[in-house]
Amino acid sequence: MSLKRKTYLQLAVWTAAALVGGAAALFAHVISYVQGWYFHIFAGHPYMVTVATPLLFVGATLVVQFFGPDAKGSGIPQVLEAIDQVHDKKVSDPPWVSSLVSLKTAGVKVVSSLIGTLSGASIGREGPTVQIAASIFAWIGRITRRIVPEVDFQTFLTAGAAAGVAAAFNAPLAGIAFAIEEVTEGILGRFREMIMLAVILSGIAALAISGNYLYFGHPAVSSPSLALFPETLLLGVVGGVAGGAFARVLAFPSMVNLPDQAWKKALYCGILCAAIGLLSDGSTAGSGYEITRKFLESPSIDQWPVFFGIEKFFTTVLSYLSGMAGGIFSPSLSIGAGLGFTVAKLFHFSNFKVCALLGMVAFFSGAIQAPLTGVIIIMEMTDEHILIIPFLLAAYLARRIGKIFMPVPLYRFLANKNREG
Repeated sequence: MSLKRKTYLQLAVWTAAALVGGAAALFAHVISYVQGWYFHIFAGHPYMVTVATPLLFVGATLVVQFFGPDAKGSGIPQVLEAIDQVHDKKVSDPPWVSSLVSLKTAGVKVVSSLIGTLSGASIGREGPTVQIAASIFAWIGRITRRIVPEVDFQTFLTAGAAAGVAAAFNAPLAGIAFAIEEVTEGILGRFREMIMLAVILSGIAALAISGNYLYFGHPAVSSPSLALFPETLLLGVVGGVAGGAFARVLAFPSMVNLPDQAWKKALYCGILCAAIGLLSDGSTAGSGYEITRKFLESPSIDQWPVFFGIEKFFTTVLSYLSGMAGGIFSPSLSIGAGLGFTVAKLFHFSNFKVCALLGMVAFFSGAIQAPLTGVIIIMEMTDEHILIIPFLLAAYLARRIGKIFMPVPLYRFLANKNREG
């Protein structure tokens, strides 16, 4: 490739990355604004949700059904499917990939996600952001290919997915980890567990012998000790069981090929979500980011609702099964935090905030089976790098248990089913 073409390619990547960053930030602000509307309406007229939520569920689902079926759900399985299709067919951007990662699909994704957020559905913006980002990279890739025919479309899509995760969570390393774990799962899978286990066991041994220390010191941060292992082991098991069950339930319709009457399914899911929303005083709506952050910053565990994790679990399942666009990334982390707080209450663990973080890592790893991504996301979002060994141990246990429920990781399973369908 000539220097001129390399320069064009580099400019294309920079342009796509800048557009993804801007789109992700704008999408986040609009989602936050719309979610604020929901909470404002709920605070003044809570029983309005009994009518509004089911109707908006139907609206969010029908937008997808009629204008862009590939915008359904999280969006990450569609991106994985597009990458697989390009790789398997050895054809750069075949026609059937275009609908999976196109600007039209991205637009439908945005509209359905906004309606779903206004409805009080338990959905996140991170999965949709990944599909939007991949669509932007695909669009730039198609334009660039006119000048640089050697453009590797698979690499463009993978870069878009990684950029989407990084921009959505403000976690650059998590974007890299996600691309490695999800996109190259077949290559990494043979070595990941061995590497994780080796790191965990050597880390535990070093912790037991020398204590936790930083090579160049960090006097302001308290260090974890072996005393955290009961919480770590327990939450690794709880997160693995709950996360594995969560993934299995989300995959169930794809397994049994249920008849799809979109509006009826969305209506019933909306009615049930509205009921749970009333019972939880609206706390289950949206991604769960705000309420999770609020309670992580609270001084007392008594302020945390005991059943939040369970309520969030069911509303997230119902929101996903309705057929609207919406992610499960953030809701999974909120469910995990809720389970962590509940375990801390039941077993009288004093370090309830650490339990919440361990629950987030464990549930995510059990459900998504991307343990390194989960660990890195939590570390980057909370700056709790000191808990790396407990995080890795909880993630490892949860993933092993999650695989009992779902031998194939959830996103990969859904991507494969999309291809077969």
